[in-house]
Amino acid sequence: MVSSTIIAPATAPGRGGISVVRISGPKSKTIAQGLCGKLGEPRKLKRCKIKSGKGAVLDTGLVVYFKSPHSYTGEDVTEIHCHGNPRLVDLVVAEGVSRGARIAEPGEFTKRAYLNNKIDLAQAESVADLISAQTEEAVLAAQNSLSGKFSSDVNSSIDSLIASRVYVEACLDFPEEDLGADDLARIGSKINEQLSFVGTSLASAKKGALVREGFGVAIVGPPNAGKSTLLNALAKKDLAITSSVAGTTRDSISVELNLGGVVVEFTDTAGIRKSPENEIEEEGMKRAHEVLEKANLVLCVFDITKKESLDLVRKDTLTVFNKCDLLKQPPKSNKERVCVSAETGLGLDNLVELILARLGLGEETTILSRRRHVVCLQECFDSLSEAVSLLEKGVGLELVAECLLSAQNSLGKITRPVSSDDLLGEIFSEFCIGK
Repeated sequence: MVSSTIIAPATAPGRGGISVVRISGPKSKTIAQGLCGKLGEPRKLKRCKIKSGKGAVLDTGLVVYFKSPHSYTGEDVTEIHCHGNPRLVDLVVAEGVSRGARIAEPGEFTKRAYLNNKIDLAQAESVADLISAQTEEAVLAAQNSLSGKFSSDVNSSIDSLIASRVYVEACLDFPEEDLGADDLARIGSKINEQLSFVGTSLASAKKGALVREGFGVAIVGPPNAGKSTLLNALAKKDLAITSSVAGTTRDSISVELNLGGVVVEFTDTAGIRKSPENEIEEEGMKRAHEVLEKANLVLCVFDITKKESLDLVRKDTLTVFNKCDLLKQPPKSNKERVCVSAETGLGLDNLVELILARLGLGEETTILSRRRHVVCLQECFDSLSEAVSLLEKGVGLELVAECLLSAQNSLGKITRPVSSDDLLGEIFSEFCIGK
């Protein structure tokens, strides 16, 4: 049980029309009364004079009281709304500290909400994701996660796994009753249902993690193919130096663009050829290959007026023929290749559509996930796959039961992990002070 009372600004630092100071804990109401006088009814704003301990009026503002457990943290919470002067906010916080509160740690308000069962861990993480989201799709997906959709799906799957475990354990507790083919088929059917569900959730989580983190697209190709010109055309501004001289780009240049509601980082790389002319070009090619390995998609750019090729062992590669404006009849574009002119803008809209399609961004992202969620779902999927394999081999149900328990524990780590002090510290440290 948390006994301390915490205080911190809940609004962003800097000057603004208003600022909100949040207080949470057993002394919250008393501290607010000392600062603002008599409070109104719970959840109702009340006009007040905010006074110092010496009786000086600091500001005229509003105060609202949220009675436990009907608050964000599940504790008694008060919020003081004052003018958005940083110095004034500091004074209000200092007065709260002098009356028995302490400055909140990063994410401590949300951490208390989690500890008081107001939200689960996945929802807590989505709070930070919602605050930091850079695109419309990321905002909507984070809000979806915060609403509990992802958690509900996970908890539903956990319930189904528990039901399967109960059935398997019951079979183990009564060995005198021989298991028939129908019994084993029923167990296998239940596990396969969960396997299918978790597989779908895993695919969605992988996409959600990429939406949160952003996608990486590497622009590679031979020297003087127009890679830098293409980057400038996509960004609609001159970022990279362009020249008719081959090998102008020596180092990688990156820019983040909003495509289809998600952040996509495009990286222009040095030209790649079989025999570099000097050490600088060799280093540039080395860095180009490093970018290529990390990218979610590779745009392999060629000058359509030249016969060039690259040896890239990548499935996620889209061939881009540049300088198509120089041909009277350029080849038609398809899903594997696209003809453009970075100089004139010809075919760029089609290129963007193909990029979005290849990144799997044609459909709405329902949830915003973290790599941690992907790992947990993958562990669950692997455990269920092993359980199915054991059943098919006719191995004893003891091992199947262990696999189901492992799968359940993996899912449980997403919403409410056991022995998670270190994990909680890592997660909530990413939050801002007043959240």
